[in-house]
Amino acid sequence: MKTSDLFPVDANVVTEMLKLFDRTEETLMEDVIYLKKWMEAQPHLPEILDEHRIRNFLTLNKCSIEKTKQKIDMYYTIRSLIPDMFENINPKHPNMEQLLDIIYWTPLPQLTKEMYRVYILKVRNKGLIEKLEPRNTTAHIFNMQEIRMAEDYILGDVIICDMDGLTMTYLIKLTPMFLAKIVAIYEKVYSLPMKRLYIINSYSFINKILSVMKTLLKPKLFQRIYVCEDMRLLRENIPKEMLPKDYGGDEKSCEELQELVRVKLGEYKDRFNQLDKIRVDERLRAEKLENDEILGFHGNFKKLNVD
Repeated sequence: MKTSDLFPVDANVVTEMLKLFDRTEETLMEDVIYLKKWMEAQPHLPEILDEHRIRNFLTLNKCSIEKTKQKIDMYYTIRSLIPDMFENINPKHPNMEQLLDIIYWTPLPQLTKEMYRVYILKVRNKGLIEKLEPRNTTAHIFNMQEIRMAEDYILGDVIICDMDGLTMTYLIKLTPMFLAKIVAIYEKVYSLPMKRLYIINSYSFINKILSVMKTLLKPKLFQRIYVCEDMRLLRENIPKEMLPKDYGGDEKSCEELQELVRVKLGEYKDRFNQLDKIRVDERLRAEKLENDEILGFHGNFKKLNVD
């Protein structure tokens, strides 16, 4: 197995992306070059992104130049707006190394017919579950997204969340404020590319979590969440050849994919070390940050009143 097996490039996804957003390779590259020049003219930004990452930001924003500018800016800015979500998240930190022993967050190599990437969140070691912290789980997801922006082509995500092994101790840590921060990051940076979320082996407590999520997500997004009583809905929508052996499929097991994830994270150690340091320089920002309904004004994260 090679780490390239995690995000194999499918030529069809590029074709679909260009058709979906009425672009050609030439016009898309013109947009990429324009955005690189725009970044060079922003003295507060700490670096210039590579072309592949810019392409993904464009895709996530339906090739809207102005929206892409906002998301690229927020990709850096949010690290200062919500600093607690980005402290000690480098994969080399002991808390992050331990996380890989506790859970799986693995991409599946094959894409759906819509060219969406499927991820599985699953407990790996139930004996270590009491050491699992939601913030570390989220940090690992951020780290994998960082790699994906550099290698994958993103048209949408399908997530399988297997709650087997998760404890009430863990679930009650998913506070409204914590969930709001996760949604803010994925909305303000990555435009929430979730197309479907399947929750399997769930507990009744999931209804309380979903009631909070309903206040945070737009109705269209919330309707994409499916709490499955059994595996029927999952198997109807994700082909057997795509699912890991753990779920009766033909794909590599979660454990095999996890080993690829470990190696892949190591391949990006220089990038993660760099991300530890880079921040925007607000003194050099030409236009002040606007007041934001989620993030608050100039980084004062708003407290949400959620029943």
